[in-house]
Amino acid sequence: MYYIYAYISKKTGLPYYVGKGIGNRRFKKHGKIPVPQDKNRIIIMESNLSEIGSLSLERRYIKWYGRKNNGTGILRNLTDGGEGATGYIRT
Repeated sequence: MYYIYAYISKKTGLPYYVGKGIGNRRFKKHGKIPVPQDKNRIIIMESNLSEIGSLSLERRYIKWYGRKNNGTGILRNLTDGGEGATGYIRT
């Protein structure tokens, strides 16, 4: 089952990254996005989801909080979410 997680800022108490995951994905590096050293700052927002449901909810949360890189909000996500497939390995 999949889940939606967020990295919470120590300064603001608000999310700075939202993602979908399975297994230990929430603890792994995401490009230049820092994984919180304090694991209490990684929260599961939704759980027990299908992959399709998790992709949809990821998009919803990213849209809700907005992205810094396009001037719509606070998240450091570089995309609107919901793309990609589980197990895809970028070359």
